[in-house]
Amino acid sequence: MRGRVLSACFILCTQFAHAAPVQPSQAQPNNDLMSEDIYLDDVPKVLTVSRLSQPIADAPAAVTVIDRETIRDSGVVDLPDIFRLVPGMYVGSNGGYIQSTNPVVSYHGMTDAFSRRMQVLIDGRAVYQPLYGGVQWSEIPLAINDIERIEVTRGPNAASYGANSFLGVINIITQHSSEASGSSISLTHGNGRNEAFYRYGGRVNDLSYRVTTGYREDDGIQNRNDFKRTRILSVRADYQATNRDNLEFQFGYTGGDREEGNVDLDALVFLPRTKQLYNHFEMVQWRRSLANEGEFSLQAYHSQDRSEDTVVSADLTSLLPFLATPRLKVNNDVDSERYDLEAQHTFSPLKSVRLVWGGNVRQDRTTAPFYLGSGSTDYFNLQRIFGQMEWHPLSKLIINTGAMVEHNDFTGTNISPRISANLRITPGQTIRLGISTAVRTPTYLEEKFKSRVTIATINPNISYLRQYFFDDGNLDPERIVSREIGYLGTFGDFNVDARIFYDTISDLIQQNKTDSFVTPPNFVRVSARPFNYYNVGTSDTRGFETQVQWRITPATRLIGNYSHVRIFGHEGDLERNFLQSAPSNTVSALLSHKFNPLWNGSLAYYQTSATTMLGDGNQVDLARHCDARLARRLELGRYQGEVSATVQNLTDERYQEFADYNTMRRRAYLNVRLDF
Repeated sequence: MRGRVLSACFILCTQFAHAAPVQPSQAQPNNDLMSEDIYLDDVPKVLTVSRLSQPIADAPAAVTVIDRETIRDSGVVDLPDIFRLVPGMYVGSNGGYIQSTNPVVSYHGMTDAFSRRMQVLIDGRAVYQPLYGGVQWSEIPLAINDIERIEVTRGPNAASYGANSFLGVINIITQHSSEASGSSISLTHGNGRNEAFYRYGGRVNDLSYRVTTGYREDDGIQNRNDFKRTRILSVRADYQATNRDNLEFQFGYTGGDREEGNVDLDALVFLPRTKQLYNHFEMVQWRRSLANEGEFSLQAYHSQDRSEDTVVSADLTSLLPFLATPRLKVNNDVDSERYDLEAQHTFSPLKSVRLVWGGNVRQDRTTAPFYLGSGSTDYFNLQRIFGQMEWHPLSKLIINTGAMVEHNDFTGTNISPRISANLRITPGQTIRLGISTAVRTPTYLEEKFKSRVTIATINPNISYLRQYFFDDGNLDPERIVSREIGYLGTFGDFNVDARIFYDTISDLIQQNKTDSFVTPPNFVRVSARPFNYYNVGTSDTRGFETQVQWRITPATRLIGNYSHVRIFGHEGDLERNFLQSAPSNTVSALLSHKFNPLWNGSLAYYQTSATTMLGDGNQVDLARHCDARLARRLELGRYQGEVSATVQNLTDERYQEFADYNTMRRRAYLNVRLDF
């Protein structure tokens, strides 16, 4: 199977590059499909869900679009906070003890420090880590001002983006370099937070470019060991080689210090310390226009995430008096590299049909001596072929169907199909019926974690063994079948998107103690039974969610979101808190108003019901808080810009996020931006 997949990917890369191109002016729109108001040019389009540009009402899944206006009005300082405006999504400001500086972003529960069941892309580039399966949000080399829009697919989307697009997909789309002209400076100062960014954009003939560099320091949550110091560099260039060929180049780098660890001596090893993190990526994409609004694209990228973390334990002689050395030293360095090549071909064989298909190959290389039990590099290979079709059998009916065939070294070959029917009952109202499937490949922690800490004693023939994990491997992928009924309505300046969903997840991977580990000769085990990962059972997730947008006046806009989610268990030994790992109700709203050409302001409200988090988390009670922002436009000769003040948790509610050791307090920030 692997050979057939690789052959198909190679054929794809070579054959369609020679497809007959046309001048852009020759490509004619399909007027038969654009006769109703829903297809007017000013209707917002989404790019992520099916890999085809579609009006939201035509997409095969629910999607939330967060544009630049919303990002600005929300006043967010950290990128993850913007996802509080997505129905059903949980955001926590701290991710536990192992990654103390990393926020939590999850969808429909099963929330732990890694949130490994959601795909995150930046301009189509996957940024989840193969070792943990989650995203290091603080390490993304991206300034908020460089974001054009964010598209969040609410539901499985493995048919388009493969395994790990399990509960949802976040695609962060950056600004085209031609839209950043001249210089821009942004300075932020507030409670425990300082940052400075400089951006310059220019053009040389057919080449436009943008360079952003910055520095950020954050002292984290009070009474936590989670400060971070971050240096950021981001570069994007777009070159119009011919009237049908475009080349895009991107480069990004982040590096800095992170505090991590805790004072819980039961852990013995992971005490407060400072580690260094570095990551960078390089990406190039070639796009060629083809006949009938078709396109062929070829994208390649390389990324590397590296952390340097030497851990020294507490003095253990009071607990174990016969140690040869009182302190342990553990090499906790992690180095992950990814190489990815993807080809995609979009075309329209009939007036009523649009197709996109392609494939990609990927290799992950991971070195993690502590987690994998060896200093050698481990290789993970993946190959995919995907296809999506949008078909208009009737003027008011749209059928979206597609699938992903994927092969990887952990779980072999898997297929993830999807089908939906969108019925336009009026030009402004659509009913969507859909069913989609997805798989989630085990992470390295789940498949190959072999952490072992040994402690030498005075007796040379005996050592203590503190065993944490010993994975047997051979896990099956988690599987989800998601069914939904959606409704989208437009009533003048009022828009509503609602859906009822019923998801069944099987072969859940969870952590349990094992009896299969045998203590080696001449070792004495001083810990409880070691942990292993197993496929343990099945669960159902049911609920309702809605989002509304109302342009009350030309100067006033309201965004509102509500979600109700319940998790039900079936069989197997599900983790004790699993069924309570999703907030039963979440509410968020953003009201923004432009007072006059110079002044604007906004008020946001967020509420999350009591939840019990998994892993390093625990039970947190009902949480609610308000954020406020007030901004004034600046016009100082050749300098244009804005000064704004943002207050998070305006009323200083003492609520917890992710765990009861993360108490949130009021924080205020002042930002000044100048463009020249």
